Amino acid sequence: MSEGQVIYPKPRRDQQECRELVAKGAYSVIFVVVALIVIRPLMVNQILSRADAYSAFRLHDEAKRQCDKVLLIDADNSHAWYLLACTHKAWGDRDAAYGAYQRATESDPTNVPAHFELALLYVQDGQPQQAVPYFDQVRQVESGRAHEHAPERFAYHRAALDMLVLCYEKVGDPTKAEFTREELRVFYPHHTQIGEQRAALTEERPG
Repeated sequence: MSEGQVIYPKPRRDQQECRELVAKGAYSVIFVVVALIVIRPLMVNQILSRADAYSAFRLHDEAKRQCDKVLLIDADNSHAWYLLACTHKAWGDRDAAYGAYQRATESDPTNVPAHFELALLYVQDGQPQQAVPYFDQVRQVESGRAHEHAPERFAYHRAALDMLVLCYEKVGDPTKAEFTREELRVFYPHHTQIGEQRAALTEERPG
């Protein structure tokens, strides 16, 4: 500081304007963040709807593109991983399908189709022991809906019990196989296990 130099305090009005600008900037940032939080699920659902439609019409390239968009926004979206797995399976890339199904089941333990399809892959590849935990998860999640009348919906609970019997037989565990048969009789007293029906389940299902 030079000798004799006088320092004048900054006008209070300038300080007040500065504070107001900072406050407005903070409010703008908060507004943008809140808007993104609100809009994000809507964006994801819209893109997933397109992915579902493309997958249903076997337009796998487009379905994968939409899934990739979703996973850029929400890396743990279970349904996107499931659709991606179905696409890889349809292309014959079983390693990629395994990985995507795993991500789908890890992201959402209640994603029944992902658990069931992953278990089927293991059965088709001669690994029934690996399939058991996934079929069992389907059994647990779907047990509460076992008696719901929904003819248009795939009977995951009954199919999982059927497949568990098959897996237990293949790994040489007759006790668990019989226990599961008894569970089938309790839930579905008029259901008869048919070898052809179980064999059909283990065949390739369209992706």
